[in-house]
Amino acid sequence: MDNGSHRPTNAEGETFGEWLARELIARGYDLRERGGGRRLFAERAGLGPAIVSRVLRDAAVPDIKTCGRIARALSIPTGPVLVRAGHLPADELPTGTTPTAISQRDALAALGVHTEEDRTAVLALIRALTSRREP
Repeated sequence: MDNGSHRPTNAEGETFGEWLARELIARGYDLRERGGGRRLFAERAGLGPAIVSRVLRDAAVPDIKTCGRIARALSIPTGPVLVRAGHLPADELPTGTTPTAISQRDALAALGVHTEEDRTAVLALIRALTSRREP
């Protein structure tokens, strides 16, 4: 873990910690002080809560191994996480690759839908929305 003296930003000037917070909130993690989301994400990523806290505060830049754990916990490729952390230039990522197909269950999990009841509800909503015909 590097100290926060080098704080990589994306094209919009967003730091790694800001990006990670946005990703976690989008997945339903409650990042408020007593919300439990930081600890829950740390457990899912196999990281200590203090590491996640430092990264979210931009007090530290995650090392390569930590980036891999963050990527796996977010169910995203490691390459873009390494780019955001400043470990890899964006132009070194492969382009033009065909995305791999994922299962319905994996897609719903990536959206933060984890319980069977919620999966059933979301799939019913999708079927209802896609079965409508425009006049």
